[in-house]
Amino acid sequence: MQKLLLLDSNIIIGIANNQIDASLFDDFDIAISVVTVMEVYALAGMSEREETTIDELLRYITTVPITARIAKRAGLLTRTKRKRSADFLIAATALELHIPLCTHNLKDFRNITGLELVSFDLIT
Repeated sequence: MQKLLLLDSNIIIGIANNQIDASLFDDFDIAISVVTVMEVYALAGMSEREETTIDELLRYITTVPITARIAKRAGLLTRTKRKRSADFLIAATALELHIPLCTHNLKDFRNITGLELVSFDLIT
């Protein structure tokens, strides 16, 4: 069984734009938070072609819904640190599933106790 890894929106965008080699994740089962889905589609100026590329990519990735436990944990995290609620929902998803979060924004998540972070270099 492969290790499960939660991807942040910057990783999904990097893969969709061919800045990150998707084969880096061949040894993992990958998932995303439903919040990540919202974040990638919220990008200003996204072309129809880019949207289609994201549609295709997300067909192969498990999307994790926000449960009451995830929402509660995100709320508790928000009490102690002032960051975007979306980031806390993503972090809480990884914490509740006991899996690492792969992101390029390590500073956004660095001080969250118990959160395992993974970062892959951009391939340009």
